[in-house]
Amino acid sequence: MLKKIFSSYNTFLFSLLVSRVGDALYTFAIPWISYELTQSALIMGTIYAISVLPILLFGPIVGVLVDKWDRKNLMLLADVLRAVLISLIPLFHFMNILQIWHLYVISFALTILSLLFDVTIITVIPNIIKQSTGKKLTTANAAFQLVNQLADIIGPILAGFLIAIIGGFNILWIDVISFCLTFLAILKLPNLGKNSGETNIRSIYKDMKEGLMWLLKDRLNLSFSLQAMVGNLGYSTVYAVLMFYLLSSLQLDENQISLNYALLGTGGVLGSFIVVPLERVLRRGILIPMLLLIGTIGFAYAIVSDFWLAPGISLGLVATCNVAWNTLVMTVRQESVPKLMLGRVLSFSRVFTRLAMPLGALLGVYVADHFHPGGVFIVAGIAKGIEVVIALLSPIRRL
Repeated sequence: MLKKIFSSYNTFLFSLLVSRVGDALYTFAIPWISYELTQSALIMGTIYAISVLPILLFGPIVGVLVDKWDRKNLMLLADVLRAVLISLIPLFHFMNILQIWHLYVISFALTILSLLFDVTIITVIPNIIKQSTGKKLTTANAAFQLVNQLADIIGPILAGFLIAIIGGFNILWIDVISFCLTFLAILKLPNLGKNSGETNIRSIYKDMKEGLMWLLKDRLNLSFSLQAMVGNLGYSTVYAVLMFYLLSSLQLDENQISLNYALLGTGGVLGSFIVVPLERVLRRGILIPMLLLIGTIGFAYAIVSDFWLAPGISLGLVATCNVAWNTLVMTVRQESVPKLMLGRVLSFSRVFTRLAMPLGALLGVYVADHFHPGGVFIVAGIAKGIEVVIALLSPIRRL
């Protein structure tokens, strides 16, 4: 698929793949580092939880900046600052001054910068395509999704191998180097545009309100956000206790567990490949509810099957449909949301959808503790079914 994408975007995607793999190394290494420092599961969990908080607090502001400032410069700035922040961890460790609060602060700041970078990417993809070969948005978005899914497969495998050789702190330098490659690729991109205007406190508040009201009034994009909220709630319910379920209920060994997790990434890669040919033969109003229904069936399979690979097969099927759904929704939003407001609308949508993730995790823990760990698949299946209903009763069906 990557070979079909125009040259500038192709170069950017390759560098982004390297950077995403570096991010996966960081994501894998931070829990290991926190355990090395504290031997505390609570610290590991709270460092992960704090990654959601900046999205809720600063997501709308980030959207305004993306709409108002030069998007190419924003990506360059976010790239440089992330490299600097991550380099502080191994540097402080080498200087023997690293403390756990450093990890909290760095993780908090990195989440804001990553949100800024990711939202900007989605807003500039139409600009890159228009100024290059005019390829379809769905193809470009599918390639972007493919990069993310490949990194999710390669990163953890590479991280486990490298930690054994050079240690958790040193693999962070690889992440720093990956940002340098992305920086060079961004420099080669064409002008990505910006919306000139004031960015004082009053104007930022006005722009935030404008983006929120647009999202709330547009039934199509609001329906997508509601679907994502419900879907994230259900998926997080399962994912939060998946390891516990595999160990306690199915009593799997480490190799069997790794195979279950590998199927998640494999399903995501498959989803990025199938969405383009499916869109050629089915209109989006039919394809979207069909994907959601297949995801519902995926969760149902985990409920009724006692096969040791059933959870991986189930979540792999769900991941296939989720990635295809994400690609289609990304395309529709790029086509339907005013270009000068896309950053704000995307940011507010992320606030809504990310809020459901910690709630889903808490729900998963409650179900596992008070009923049965496998019960989370029932909750997730119900949530996915609600997504189907939203698609059938909303403007999505007319796409």
